[in-house]
Amino acid sequence: MDPKKWLVKLFATSFIVIGIPVFGIMGFNYYIDPLWNYTHANDFNDYQLGFDERQLKTNYINSHDFNYDSLLIGTSRITYLDERAFKKESVYNYSLSGLHIKEYLPYMKYAEKKNGKPFKRIFIELYFDSANAGKPSTLNPPQTYIETSEAPFYAIKSLFSASTMHYALFNYDISKANHYDGARSYTRNNIAQTTYPNDDMEQEWKKFKNNFKAESAKPFMYDTDYRKRLQAIKDAFPNSELVVFTELMPAKRLQTILHNDNRYEAYSRWMNDMVGVFGTVYSFHGVNEVTTNENNFFDWLHYYPNVGDLIIKSLENKEEPSNIMQDVNKGNLDEYLKNVVVDVNIN
Repeated sequence: MDPKKWLVKLFATSFIVIGIPVFGIMGFNYYIDPLWNYTHANDFNDYQLGFDERQLKTNYINSHDFNYDSLLIGTSRITYLDERAFKKESVYNYSLSGLHIKEYLPYMKYAEKKNGKPFKRIFIELYFDSANAGKPSTLNPPQTYIETSEAPFYAIKSLFSASTMHYALFNYDISKANHYDGARSYTRNNIAQTTYPNDDMEQEWKKFKNNFKAESAKPFMYDTDYRKRLQAIKDAFPNSELVVFTELMPAKRLQTILHNDNRYEAYSRWMNDMVGVFGTVYSFHGVNEVTTNENNFFDWLHYYPNVGDLIIKSLENKEEPSNIMQDVNKGNLDEYLKNVVVDVNIN
């Protein structure tokens, strides 16, 4: 056989056997884009699994025109706040599951850097366990995700990945079905959504009480550097209004925690540290029509997005009375700590 014809056949066969499948996989991964490296949307990627929020939301910042008035950051609870519900400003929701107190500042600094200007406001959810030194972060440091997102050709190279293909197929399936039965999926615009049922609340409550009983048998290990960490956050953003607020939780869970003397002592120190650094803290800790209605929650940590809308409304209209939020400052802190513990049915 003519050597030239042999080479042509070799290249043609190689392309058919190797090239077409490879380009097919890359094309499919690009079309679904489970890593949020691109901006396109279609009917088969409108449900996105938030399998690695730190990487995904950092990728989102790098792949989109990142120009926002304000920033919102917190834990998985805050992922359910729809950034579109802010009426007075454009807000990017950079909230991440299990956000550790050590992670706040690096992600906030990175978001400001990419924004190209200081944020008008930074809404910061701080939660009681963020002061618990006994719960260290088990995830990679923020710089790992940032460096990955900014690595040369990362977006293109990720299209070759088998794990990308795995998540692309998953997102394709749930998008085609227009349904995800897990606790949280995302739209292409960083909006968390859920239809997760709350029919296991009673059983989950028994688990929480048992776990809390075992956990509270040990002293709360208060992070001795906690106040310094808060001060570092404040000092890093002199040109932004820092709106610090507590997590909203079911009243039964809150009161179970506060009725424990050791936890209440740590809680008091936590509130004193936050007020001492930021001046005012907006507390969503209380017994009210929202926190006592178990239909507002799908487990004992997370509420449904409609509750997130109420939180946003309260934070955007801080000067107006709120049924679910209290302004806590040096002038009323002692009174707040006295009144936050109430008798509710926590059986």
